Amino acid sequence: MNTLRDDLHELAAHVPDVDLADLAIRGARRRSRVVRLSLAAAAAVVVGIAGGSVILLQQEVRRVPPVVLTPPETKALPLPEKGVAPVQQAYRPSCAEGCKQDGWRIVTQSGEIYQLPAGPGPVTATADGRRIAYYSVQSRGIVVRDLASGRIWKSPLKQPKEDFADEYALRMSPNGLRFIVSGWGGRRQPKMLVDVEQGTVEELDKGWWPVSVADGDGPVVLAKPYDNTTQVWVRGHKPVTIPDFTYAFSALNPDGRTLVRVGQVLRRTAPMVRRDGTIVIFDALTGATQKRVAVSGLPEDMLPDKLGGWLTADEITLIAVEQSSTSGASEVAYAVNVRTGKARELFPLHAEGKYAVPGVVG
Repeated sequence: MNTLRDDLHELAAHVPDVDLADLAIRGARRRSRVVRLSLAAAAAVVVGIAGGSVILLQQEVRRVPPVVLTPPETKALPLPEKGVAPVQQAYRPSCAEGCKQDGWRIVTQSGEIYQLPAGPGPVTATADGRRIAYYSVQSRGIVVRDLASGRIWKSPLKQPKEDFADEYALRMSPNGLRFIVSGWGGRRQPKMLVDVEQGTVEELDKGWWPVSVADGDGPVVLAKPYDNTTQVWVRGHKPVTIPDFTYAFSALNPDGRTLVRVGQVLRRTAPMVRRDGTIVIFDALTGATQKRVAVSGLPEDMLPDKLGGWLTADEITLIAVEQSSTSGASEVAYAVNVRTGKARELFPLHAEGKYAVPGVVG
């Protein structure tokens, strides 16, 4: 019996320490590991050999409680009126049939998790994470909130929540006071440029997908993919054509002309289009390719998937995705230097449901 207890204590000692903050952000990914450890502990039996006979001490095993690890539920406090740190990411937890959908949550750069006011539709943040935009049922439109001061700007565009029952996109300018809201597939298909500071709304050309919008009266970038090419349009200039079907663009560089897209190759086997581990810098006004750069610093099995806002004059946000995972691909945010291709890790993304990263185009 002493041997049995010693073996069980040794098994419990080898269970890895649990970081509760990490579980709160990436709990879904680790539940399967917890289940395996619990089953291993409950199934432990000690086999004793006496006189050549094998004796299974099942009765005694049942008397000793198994080692069971239960990850805590992620708790999110209501979003305070002010004094909130910049956003690192937003996510909307998966909801099985019959459960209550609580809506979007934000994770701040200092680690707090807050629940946004309940409402459908898009959530996004400025590239610096200091301001967020989301649909307010009470206001019947998108509102922009400064997280530190608590100031709220209400959109002059009033929209029914049904606008956001299907696909949508929301792009904020760097200061958050100008945004594009675009939907497709639903009852209506709004494509509007909204300035919450000036109180203006402008309808955009249908069929174009929003890439980025600048502050003030700065440029608006739209894209329209075809079978094997994509048109990119910096409004005020002629559209240019690039030789790829893609939505994977960065925001427009502050120089007003430099864009980056995720590199890809065409193959005869499925999938026909595959990321190739590069980024491509091109001139959005002329369409000329300036440089194709191999991305370094990513784990071997991860490739660039989405791009975002400019962190510096040479660095943009990049989302990399694990290619061979069979249990749901891991996604991690990086900063990548577009000149050298060198990437540095920022943070892993929440493992379940929808997510939004400040400034990411996608």
